[in-house]
Amino acid sequence: MAISKDVMRGFLAHLSAGRTLIGPVDTGKVIEYRKASPNEILMDDRVSYKSIKEFYFPQVERMFTFSEGEVQDHDNPAGCAIFGGKPCDLEALRVMKAVFTTGKFADPFFERRFDANLLIGVGCIAKKPGCFCDQVEVDMAFSDFCDIMLEDSGEGYNVEYLSEKGRQALNEYPPTKDVACGNTRKADPPQADALALSPAITEAGFFEAIDWAKSTETCQGCGLCSFICPTCHCFDFRDSSENGTVHRYKCWDSCIYPKFTLHASGHNPRESRAARYRQRLLHKYRYVPDNFGLTACTGCGRCVRGCPVGMDIRQVVKQVMEVQP
Repeated sequence: MAISKDVMRGFLAHLSAGRTLIGPVDTGKVIEYRKASPNEILMDDRVSYKSIKEFYFPQVERMFTFSEGEVQDHDNPAGCAIFGGKPCDLEALRVMKAVFTTGKFADPFFERRFDANLLIGVGCIAKKPGCFCDQVEVDMAFSDFCDIMLEDSGEGYNVEYLSEKGRQALNEYPPTKDVACGNTRKADPPQADALALSPAITEAGFFEAIDWAKSTETCQGCGLCSFICPTCHCFDFRDSSENGTVHRYKCWDSCIYPKFTLHASGHNPRESRAARYRQRLLHKYRYVPDNFGLTACTGCGRCVRGCPVGMDIRQVVKQVMEVQP
């Protein structure tokens, strides 16, 4: 079903009656996802500075309050209606869901937010500077990991619902009833220069593959790449006390930071910046694929565009690929 962008704004207004409406907004400095009115939300092909990650995995999230021997769980999200997630960010959310909702370390806070939110994806029309979604086999035009998927036709959208939640939301707004269902597209075939490490390379082989100190000599250790990456999910816990009540928070962290692996004994197994950057790549291209069958990089290009010293993760991965068995 094809609808106009005016009709889509009406649909977003309808959704905002029951959920917090989130979408890409031009702040005058960057494009970012934030709470917005339907008229503020951008409906063009520009890409945001950050992803939709923080609406599932907040930068700071209060988890519990401890007071007088009682524990209160603070996470009861009302839910957001999130418009405009690009396929690279939708596929990143697939990675996040696998990490946070499976296995013995499943996180109920993430799962509650995932269930409460309604996600509307929009395919890209053209590649952006720094993007390399094709090299990690992500289709820039489509992802089925959302509730409603839109194809931008310029003046309007071709609409498909991909979940029961999406179908119900569309049917509750008469102009968007009776849209198509299901993934009717196929991802583009992998590129010849796809960034994929051979299963034959071991962790030890990865350690020895290249001169990590030389490859990371310009890295400043600022952690920006972690925070704007849609799949990075390192965190720590912080407790604060006020008048006998203790609040526990989950806060974003980064494996790039020196204290991330600092032991209470004072020993740090990854003292050098080179070792920390190597760990970041191992996590994305070896550990997450081994544990969850997904690569924790979707080629969004944010780390490439955002790095203040011009480091390019693609070049480092290619160096490893050139020497791996």
